[in-house]
Amino acid sequence: MESWRRREPPLQAVAILGVGAVATALAAATHRRVADGAALRTVVDPEYLVVLGDEAALPWVEGARYLGWDGAALTLTTHQVLPSADLWRSAALAARGGAADVAALVIVLPEQVLIAGSAIVDADPVALAAVFAG
Repeated sequence: MESWRRREPPLQAVAILGVGAVATALAAATHRRVADGAALRTVVDPEYLVVLGDEAALPWVEGARYLGWDGAALTLTTHQVLPSADLWRSAALAARGGAADVAALVIVLPEQVLIAGSAIVDADPVALAAVFAG
């Protein structure tokens, strides 16, 4: 059984996650940051957008969630999952089957564990424009 507790100090933010309409707003904000010269990487999924980069380069969008590395998994910067993010990551990859990519990007959240189906790529302004164009 999982539980979450407040993390002090918070993890350093290395990514931001937007789901649904927040992903659309995050794509637009990321597009602007890239146009201004920020070096960002993305994982684009039909349901969500993950933007990775230096904390200072990450865009801000209301409703998005900042993520940090907790072992080999990304998780909320402000909360810690118990027993550990790595155990949740391992369980999620095992549930996906024996051929699960151990290098996969895994995000542990209170409501679900996301396993990125797409590769992490440099943020592409054209692809981002397609996401926020709706």
